Amino acid sequence: MLFNSFEFLIFFPITIIIGNLLKNRWQRLFFLLASYYFYMAWQPSSIKCDARETTGLGYWVDTLFCDYKINAYVSILLFSTVVDYFAARLIEKSEAGHFKRKIYLVISLLVNLGTLGFFKYTNFLLGLINDINVWNDFRFENQNIILPVGISFYTFQSMSYTIDVFNGKTEARKSFLDFSLYVAFFPQLVAGPIVRAETFFRDLDHRLIVYKSNIEEAFCLILIGLTRKIVFADNLAKVVDSTFSNYANLNPIEIWTGALAFGWQIYFDFAGYTDIAIGVARLFGFQFNPNFNFPMSCRNIADHWSKWHISFSTWIRDYIYIPLGGSRGSIYTYIRNIMITWLFAGLWHGAAYHYVAWGVWQGVMLLGHKFYSGTGVAATLNEKGGKAYDLFARVFTMFCLAFGFIMFRAESMEKAVSMMKSLVFIQNSEQPLWRWDNYHYGILLLICFIASYVFSKRQIPSILKGNPFKFTAFVIVNIYLLLLFGVTESQNFLYFQF
Repeated sequence: MLFNSFEFLIFFPITIIIGNLLKNRWQRLFFLLASYYFYMAWQPSSIKCDARETTGLGYWVDTLFCDYKINAYVSILLFSTVVDYFAARLIEKSEAGHFKRKIYLVISLLVNLGTLGFFKYTNFLLGLINDINVWNDFRFENQNIILPVGISFYTFQSMSYTIDVFNGKTEARKSFLDFSLYVAFFPQLVAGPIVRAETFFRDLDHRLIVYKSNIEEAFCLILIGLTRKIVFADNLAKVVDSTFSNYANLNPIEIWTGALAFGWQIYFDFAGYTDIAIGVARLFGFQFNPNFNFPMSCRNIADHWSKWHISFSTWIRDYIYIPLGGSRGSIYTYIRNIMITWLFAGLWHGAAYHYVAWGVWQGVMLLGHKFYSGTGVAATLNEKGGKAYDLFARVFTMFCLAFGFIMFRAESMEKAVSMMKSLVFIQNSEQPLWRWDNYHYGILLLICFIASYVFSKRQIPSILKGNPFKFTAFVIVNIYLLLLFGVTESQNFLYFQF
């Protein structure tokens, strides 16, 4: 079910009204059932009821979807929940230092990573074997595996819980109902943010009162989320799709426009989703941490990743980078830890070479910034460069990110390399350089950059807090934008594919 769909417009008020009428366990049970219904409303676009599979697992999947409207993939969510619930309970019951604790943790990790690996990486691994097999002509065929929506998010969320129980950072939840709701709570279920157990159970046990100011703040978040998605992301998608499908016929300036447009598209799309998720959760009495903090106008890559997809960047920091040793040890160990962490981040986003390349590029940029920031040149420019250097640093960071945007969006490394060559004027283009058909999108991107810089100093809810005039103006402007420029056809959020 999409936040920007008519179905959600009906589902949400019914859920919040009934949910607030119920109390205690009945309320939690209702929220859990509503969350499972929300998840089951998703149907993969690859399933065509007029051309069903006739044998094997595909037959049963198609029959459940098409005849009974049952999402068979909800069983994977339930399976992950059951395994991690009992693994955490057994870990907590085992004596400290006992080898059984590690066995239970390993079981949890293997089940979660194994399930995620099967659905997300089977075809990638088969393709990798095919690529390195130079001894004969045998090749594995691609398997017809549908990636369950949200599996990367709820798997990581559930795994972080068992790891935290193992490390003594949180207590194992005794109530299976409570833990199931933590894994499946619908606002953040399919595309984040990745909520830590301590945050969720804190609010579950001591539900926050929803005051008038909280309703206004939540409404603002939901409204700005819809505007980011429907007005900005879905309109930018037009130039992005055109650029990446016709890149061979475009000049470097047009490819730069498309690459930067994709960066802003995925930002507006994903930030819009998490804005709505956080706003909806607040109306149910949960306070989730912000997942984005205006990352598109940062002056360096480290600052960018401290403000982009914060729940994910802190997850890989806490569960991969720090356990590897972090910045402790030799410089070579530090480089290794950074590259392993961001190689993992690339693979988490997708099972393809261009996602791996994207992750490696992020690691290279972070290492470059780390070494540069320790030089005398950086110290001098930071001290004496003033606003000119500050602006240059922000623009330079954006252009460096553009190479990553191309790797992330391209369907293959061949396309990504060809487009990146055009960015640096290596690829010869038959199109005149002065031609710029998408100049109006360039102006929009410039406006976005300036607005992001202005608003980065303060969060939007804090700007509107306690000011009825600003709140009213904010609502009117956003509704005006939605009515005049909103894309009316519901579009999937980009991070559903991850």
